[in-house]
Amino acid sequence: MIDFVKILNNDINSINLECNPLLDFFQDINLDTAEIRTVNRWGNKITSFKNAFYNSLEFRIYDTGTITIAGSLHKYWNSGAHNYNDFNYDAFLWVLNDLNSKFNIKPQQCILRCLEVGVNVKPPLQSNHILNYSFLHKTKYLEWRINSDEGKYKQCQHSQYIVKLYNKTVHYKAKGFNVQGEILRFEIKYTKMKRANTLGVYNLQDIADLGFNTFKGELTKEWQNVLYFDNTIKAQTRRLSNYKNPLYWNELLSRPTKTNYYKHKKILSDLTQNSSDKIQEKLSQIIINKIDDLDTKGASIYPLNILSNHTPLNISTDNKCKVTGMNISMQKADSFLLSHTGLKYYYKTDKKIFKQIKRHYLTKRWWREDYQTQIKEIAHNIRNRYNNKKLSKEKNYNPNQLGLFK
Repeated sequence: MIDFVKILNNDINSINLECNPLLDFFQDINLDTAEIRTVNRWGNKITSFKNAFYNSLEFRIYDTGTITIAGSLHKYWNSGAHNYNDFNYDAFLWVLNDLNSKFNIKPQQCILRCLEVGVNVKPPLQSNHILNYSFLHKTKYLEWRINSDEGKYKQCQHSQYIVKLYNKTVHYKAKGFNVQGEILRFEIKYTKMKRANTLGVYNLQDIADLGFNTFKGELTKEWQNVLYFDNTIKAQTRRLSNYKNPLYWNELLSRPTKTNYYKHKKILSDLTQNSSDKIQEKLSQIIINKIDDLDTKGASIYPLNILSNHTPLNISTDNKCKVTGMNISMQKADSFLLSHTGLKYYYKTDKKIFKQIKRHYLTKRWWREDYQTQIKEIAHNIRNRYNNKKLSKEKNYNPNQLGLFK
């Protein structure tokens, strides 16, 4: 339900954060002059910062003292691997507790600057079919986008929020995950928090207090604001050939007035209501039911202060590298170390995590080599680290730190 967040938190002690053994901070510098980067690629002045990553979250400490945390809480719950399963209220509380336990981050101190809320549902038709026939959101086009991490999706950007639709099954199968069945994701990304603030949501503690049903009205309303052509309409009318063509709606919207657009939208709505399987309405009810299932707030047996022993669902320690602690479910079932396959997966799908692994397990000697060579050397160093750990145990000697992500 709750996915990407960008948090402002100036109540954290930056020194304690930098000294946390789970975080390894780095800062962009010029390799020749050792100067800290103060301009971006376009030559604009920027505030320099140091950053670290943990389970898909990026921790930034700016030179001004500002501290931000950004990333997917859903992926955090899955050890940074994915967000295609269900992330319910109990799992959300577990993440809040884990952030408090590991980094002394209190949810009431986490002021939200950006927030994604959405659901993964089993649609009444194939996900791609629904995506292909979702033309507009309000009077703006739902545009196809491609992102190296999120894959191919449709979105519509407004001044304060973005609406997105994904085929999660295709997206994560392409990443090597064994995803079963159709999974369609519908989400709202609040790029400005004014609308979420009207719901009483200012920080992470507010979501914990209010529960997920707070966003049910928002999600269902925005799905209903999608102009969707229902291909199950059985009426005999020549208008259908126009209505199923996105260029037709574009032509209507391009006119000086939108009178004809609203006229034909009303006709399509009546046709859908009277002579179709009402796919949009069915999906709206599926979204409502899924939110009700995820919002276990009333029945929760995991108050925030007793969640330290709660284990996230669907996460098995057998799918983690014994050295790095990283998820290796994309590798062979009998794998126990992060190998070339897993490293290539992170290189292609999550450059942030790959860079984090690289910082820990690749010596500076190889940093300017091509990525295939770097992957080979990283995998070699991980095997050596495991063998050294195994040998030290045989000699009854335990070094202080062998795995850097545990």
